[in-house]
Amino acid sequence: MTEIVYPPWRQRLARSLHINRRQVHAKYYQVASVCPAGRPKNRTMVFRGFLANSQSLLSVTDIRSEKVAHWQGKHKSHFEICWYFSGSREQYRLSGEVALLSHSLDLSYTQSVLGQQTKQSLLKQQWSNLSANARQAFYSSSPKAPFDENTTLAISAKEQPTLGKKPEEIDIGSSQISDNFCVVIFIPDTVDYLNLKSKPQERCLYDIQDDWKERWVNP
Repeated sequence: MTEIVYPPWRQRLARSLHINRRQVHAKYYQVASVCPAGRPKNRTMVFRGFLANSQSLLSVTDIRSEKVAHWQGKHKSHFEICWYFSGSREQYRLSGEVALLSHSLDLSYTQSVLGQQTKQSLLKQQWSNLSANARQAFYSSSPKAPFDENTTLAISAKEQPTLGKKPEEIDIGSSQISDNFCVVIFIPDTVDYLNLKSKPQERCLYDIQDDWKERWVNP
């Protein structure tokens, strides 16, 4: 079996994740997109691991969220992640394109994006990794919908049996993936690494067009 050799930045990032594993906030990064009006939009997302045997990063979101529309609009599929590890004082900025996987989206991707996994297996894997509370959010009212304190869940007709039950009593199994659930695959093509802890500070640039070779530059 051929051993997979990851790019230097991917190995460095894996090390940073290990060093900062006790920092709860280390699994969160800021993700930017561009709205139809051309304005930058930023939000915090949860890192859900790497796509198997690749350097692509995984997150999940609600298909009804604004960022999904951004990635399907005029500036579709472009992203930038800013990820800071306070423990080791390292920053990663990753830019590239986005692939969106959901039962609600009629999009197909080649094996170059999904690798050894299928769309269904990846959706099932990521859905199964969510807690019960996290799954319930995908059956709630749309993001930014007016808040109604008398309605805790807005569920479609086929989920009516769950109405009136407490959230912890609703059985949302891994086989019942919500149509609102979406896996986001971040496929980097450039990486900017900054180490603020080293003396002197270090900065290294990586580009897929240059076969991910390390290019050390001034901070």
